[in-house]
Amino acid sequence: MISSSLHNFFFNEDVENKLISTNRYILPSIVIVYALFVTWIGPSYMKNRKPYTLRGILVAYNFLEVIINTFIAFRVSHFMLNNTDLYCPSNIEEKVLFSQRFQHLGWLIFLNKAFDLFDTVFFVLRKKQNQVTTLHVVHHALMPLFCWLGLRNLHFGGFYLAVGLGMNAVIHTFMYLYYGLSALGPNMTKYLWWKKYITILQIVQFAIFLVYMSIGFLNGCEQPGKMEITIFVFVSFMLVLFINFYKQCK
Repeated sequence: MISSSLHNFFFNEDVENKLISTNRYILPSIVIVYALFVTWIGPSYMKNRKPYTLRGILVAYNFLEVIINTFIAFRVSHFMLNNTDLYCPSNIEEKVLFSQRFQHLGWLIFLNKAFDLFDTVFFVLRKKQNQVTTLHVVHHALMPLFCWLGLRNLHFGGFYLAVGLGMNAVIHTFMYLYYGLSALGPNMTKYLWWKKYITILQIVQFAIFLVYMSIGFLNGCEQPGKMEITIFVFVSFMLVLFINFYKQCK
């Protein structure tokens, strides 16, 4: 019974009728609670307490993220190879068709982005508040919101979503692999020299995404509607924040 319910929640194709997709309050409420916890409630709670170690939880969480993101990267790649007919949607009907085909994969990505929120919660519980940066909180809060809005609106979408989310899953695979190895203990430090390259990859992915969307706008493959412009502005903002973060860490 429980396994059947879980399978239905994660893998049922009827994404449009799932409560968290149809209800306009659940996901925004989760994001608001998340933001309040990591910036105010959590730090206040931990102020006079010793940090939790959470080593076992961190190892399990990060390596589960590696598996999830590897799976998503594989599924997005498979989708792109098998839906080249929608590479350049020429009308609203083709955009809706793209969204319908991509919807279940988008649902899994949305769940993953919601799962990512635990990153910051663990920082707070371990009293690593210096890692709870504006970049980190904004990025983690807005990603599930954008995915959720996409699930609720079948009239926007294009191949740029598959390109961007596919790259994101690949980079997150390496990022959580780094975090997972780091959580194993200090003896792994000598193998983690590649940390700075993760940020470089994140910057590169945003730049590639913006170039891809710009080309799509110029050749007519992507129509610059409200959601497309919002996503373009958001990714541009993320690019600036990540470049600034990289400069500060050098």
